[in-house]
Amino acid sequence: MKRASLILVIAALLLAAPVLQGFSQAQVASAQDPIKLVFWNYWDGTNGEKIQELVDRYNEEHPEVEIENVFVGWGELLPKLQLAVAGGDAPDLAAADMVWMPALANSGALVPLNSFIEASGTDTSDFYPALLSVNTYNDQIYGLPVSTNNLELFINTDLFEAAGLDASTPPTTWDELAADAAQCANPDNGVVGMELYTQPGEGLTWQFQVYLWGAGGDFLSEDLTQAAFNSEAGLKALNFWLSLIDSGAYTLSDWGLFGQGQACMVLDGSWMVGGMAESAPFNWTTAAMPAPADGQPATNMGGEHAFIMAQDEAKQQAAWDFINWLTSTDVQIEWDEATAFMPVRDSVATNEAYVTWINENEPRLLPFVDMQQYAHNRPPVEQYSELSDVFSAMIERALYGQMDPQEALDAAEAAVNSLLS
Repeated sequence: MKRASLILVIAALLLAAPVLQGFSQAQVASAQDPIKLVFWNYWDGTNGEKIQELVDRYNEEHPEVEIENVFVGWGELLPKLQLAVAGGDAPDLAAADMVWMPALANSGALVPLNSFIEASGTDTSDFYPALLSVNTYNDQIYGLPVSTNNLELFINTDLFEAAGLDASTPPTTWDELAADAAQCANPDNGVVGMELYTQPGEGLTWQFQVYLWGAGGDFLSEDLTQAAFNSEAGLKALNFWLSLIDSGAYTLSDWGLFGQGQACMVLDGSWMVGGMAESAPFNWTTAAMPAPADGQPATNMGGEHAFIMAQDEAKQQAAWDFINWLTSTDVQIEWDEATAFMPVRDSVATNEAYVTWINENEPRLLPFVDMQQYAHNRPPVEQYSELSDVFSAMIERALYGQMDPQEALDAAEAAVNSLLS
């Protein structure tokens, strides 16, 4: 029996020899090694801790893959990605600000995901369309949304009560917002009714766009080739800001009055909820951002999208599997609960357990969750940062009385169209 077994083993080895002949010992050994992926992102603090926890769990549950989670600061990530692409040393996958997606996709460094999505049966219709559209160019999808946030109304309930207002019935229209802001303002005590962002830069553009969209306007044309904000809606939004200033509801000032307890209301992001809950020295609540009586609900959104840069096909597949897992409904619920990011998928926002969790733990996030369906994305064009700068510079001049509203919109339109052309 022993002799027969030995003969069978020798025969098996002889049969296998032609198959193994084309591989070196190193190649045979490496087939057993995990696929190593480098993942760049700028999440830090609680967000950084949670993404590391998820990466560690994924590695443990998928021993065939080893993902290295690498933190790169927000201000450093885009230029570092661009340098890495130019030098042929890009990470295998990354997550970055949605505003950067046009430049990254147009660089040719991102891997189209359509074939991976089709093969895995991923339901992209569950993602909010405005988020998914940021990643779509020439019918190709280059990334999936991982996190998002939006802007809603914060109310200082102490100041509201002192002014005879009830924060449990917040304003729902611009007229109500203006009336509450005027009633709550107390110039003698340095209190403004509604804080506005009036310094040039993305902060001003980011906030003003919410009023523009609420009035029914848009920032750029549908084909993204020219400015669209110089319209009846744009003028209505700008005049509303000016009316808040003229009525005394807002006094031109540096940003940050609400956090100091010197503003009754402010439009700000969902990311503020956690920090305010821990540090605000006053009582506060949140509400959906009001819109004109003849307008529509609207908000602005930010967030991060994950994409693949690996050139090796095996690494591309492994990177896709991780992104697909990270953006799945169950993982996204866990991610949102830990980070206070807003849902990127309808199946998360309508999940009974998730909604129950918010109601029990932080109901002030509910307006942000409810309004995500009305969130707009900033125009997906490479020149967006430059557009934002020139637009905000002209709007600031109107706010400070250096231009009349129509003159400011005309000048902004000319500057934006020049950049686009």
